[in-house]
Amino acid sequence: MFEKILVCLDGSKAAEQILTHIAGDAAKLRAELILLRVIRLPESIVPVNVPGQPGVLVRTEKSVGRIGTEEGEARNYLDSIAEPLRNSGLSTECVVLEGATGETIIKYAQENDCSLIAIGAHGHGGLRRLALGSTADYVLHHSPLPVLTVRPES
Repeated sequence: MFEKILVCLDGSKAAEQILTHIAGDAAKLRAELILLRVIRLPESIVPVNVPGQPGVLVRTEKSVGRIGTEEGEARNYLDSIAEPLRNSGLSTECVVLEGATGETIIKYAQENDCSLIAIGAHGHGGLRRLALGSTADYVLHHSPLPVLTVRPES
């Protein structure tokens, strides 16, 4: 049923709590776990002085340098999470992508034949989405795939 489970992590302990709910089921189902971390870096949009045309996305030298740093930190983080899962016999892959978080999660899941998206719902998106969390809310409402959300224990 669920052969490939995409587990979305943001580096927080709250998000990691999804693993306690999904790891046992993944083992029983012999499902592959894909641990995903999406990084989003600041960019500037510069007008192109052509009426009706959108601005051009520009990255500064400093932001380009941060990409490598952020990606390295994200890979190290995911590898540290994946190691005990692999040691327990779970097939686990780590993926780091850059982009708008919710959209990137859904696009990756669809393009890689994931059968379930698992995401923690910890409410870091402001008062409007306090009950669920802005990324989890976006994924839940826009994904054509099943989504498992878990609200972390306090």
